[in-house]
Amino acid sequence: MTKLYSMLLVLALALTSMSSFADGHGHHSLYKRMGGEPVVRAIVDDIWINHGKNPIVKNRFIDTNETYLKKLVFEIFAVATGATDVEYTGKDLKASHVGMNISEMEFNAVVDDIMNAMESNKVSKPHQGEVLAILWATRPAIVNTNVTTDTLVK
Repeated sequence: MTKLYSMLLVLALALTSMSSFADGHGHHSLYKRMGGEPVVRAIVDDIWINHGKNPIVKNRFIDTNETYLKKLVFEIFAVATGATDVEYTGKDLKASHVGMNISEMEFNAVVDDIMNAMESNKVSKPHQGEVLAILWATRPAIVNTNVTTDTLVK
């Protein structure tokens, strides 16, 4: 439960560092451009489903409180993409993922699940690209570079 929670949280938190808020010139946040709360909640639901089917990460989510995790992932995704009416109530990404030994392969699998969830919810390619950049920026806080695929097999 903690491992899955942490992985999602780290990715979502990374989004916050690169959020795109309204700039006073009529430009809307990425959150609003993607469709706001209804679309982001649907994306979060699909991320959960995708993780449950993904053999690389599904075991990290087995004992996770789905309702609580989805709440936190919604909050961090929303805040990271510029929502001004949502507050993130979880830990920072590094703190929430410390000791989880998340591999590059697992990180990439989570990113793929998120990208597929956005595709399923008809998020435009440019907006997906913005989210991908945010996710990629979180990598250093989440991935344990000492964990290799060989380590996972043993």
